[in-house]
Amino acid sequence: MKFTFLVLLAAVACPWAAEGSDQESDCPARCVCEHNHTRVSCTHAQLTVFPNSLPGHLHFLNISFNDVKSIPLLHEQKLTTLVLCHNAIDVILRGTFNRLNDLHTLDFSHNRLSSLDADDLDGLESLQFLSLEGNSLRNLAPYAFHRTPNLKVLRLSNNPLKFIDATWFRNLDVLESLEVRSIDAHSITDDAFSLATRLESIDLSDNDFVDIPRGLGSARNLKILRMDQNPLVKLDSSSMSGVRRLRELFLSQMPQLEAIEDGSFWYMKALRVVEISGNPLLKVVSASAFQWSTSPILRVVLANNSLSTLPEGFAEWCGKGKLDLGGNPWSCNCETSWIKRCRSTEGLMCSSPPRLAGRSLDEVDVSEMTCPLSRTLLLQFQDSANNKIVLAGVGACALVVSLVAGMYLWRERNTFRTKGDRYGTVYYVHVNHKSDAA
Repeated sequence: MKFTFLVLLAAVACPWAAEGSDQESDCPARCVCEHNHTRVSCTHAQLTVFPNSLPGHLHFLNISFNDVKSIPLLHEQKLTTLVLCHNAIDVILRGTFNRLNDLHTLDFSHNRLSSLDADDLDGLESLQFLSLEGNSLRNLAPYAFHRTPNLKVLRLSNNPLKFIDATWFRNLDVLESLEVRSIDAHSITDDAFSLATRLESIDLSDNDFVDIPRGLGSARNLKILRMDQNPLVKLDSSSMSGVRRLRELFLSQMPQLEAIEDGSFWYMKALRVVEISGNPLLKVVSASAFQWSTSPILRVVLANNSLSTLPEGFAEWCGKGKLDLGGNPWSCNCETSWIKRCRSTEGLMCSSPPRLAGRSLDEVDVSEMTCPLSRTLLLQFQDSANNKIVLAGVGACALVVSLVAGMYLWRERNTFRTKGDRYGTVYYVHVNHKSDAA
């Protein structure tokens, strides 16, 4: 994605580190200046006020992990990255960012903001990455981000917002990634993302959704959806109706998810990655949850659930190394014997029957899995890669023999016909010499 470099830049909370220093007299007290004073880092400096007398031509400024309570009007026109995370800032004064025309990254996470007005971000027309996660935001004004038309990544997680307002995304025509984890939301309006026409990734993890929100359908270009840690109980044929164009789906660590029913992922022709792991109550995944014949899925993760059995239809992915089944309490019987054909069964443990409990599925022979004799023989044959090679060799030999025999018979038949034409019919005449003498 276009915003990959920004996501990597802020993948961990405040990953801003110094790279060496240029200690000169005009460097602010308790700070480290580097790269000819174009980078200033004052992190963990026990600051209570914003540093003054900043160097000219400053590009990067890091004030993280201090106790700064307010920020002055900033005049560093060349500044491109400003890191203010983990401070005590509770308000943004009007005009604070007016002159920061080149700023493209602003990390304001883990402060004490409780609201954001429509003009608080005035002057940040070049901003591409904004993190406000971990504040105390309860109220975002309508059009709160309309001053940041080039914003691509917006992080609002861990704020008590409780809802998502469609007006927040006014003028965010290039927004690609939105994170709204842990905002105590339980519903989304049907038009929530209608203004964010290029939105590709949404993280709604750790909220209170009991269903996949229908409002996600308003994000018409949505490709990646994270819904981990929500109280969904089941998925059925209507659950994903609004997000059929997804490429990646994450539904993990759901404390109440019990079943994935028929048709749950039908008609999702672009789906590539599905991760459904760490769900302690998940015991049922239907054989018809996916459309096997049309699914382009590259990887399915069903690890660390409570699955004891799984339909054999999943074997289509298993043989290609696409399926992760680790950490489930498998019942090692005939129904799960197909799993032994997986490319890797390392770490898969038997939970039942009692005579096999605690054993690795790798070590259990098919003959121990209480299958009918015909089924056992078939599985033993399929379990051996050498047998497949032998079968192919036998088939090839049979074909060659058939061709040779056919050619021999054809040649013999033609030879017989040729001989008949060469010699024709022979007539024998008996001559009586005594009669002739009389």
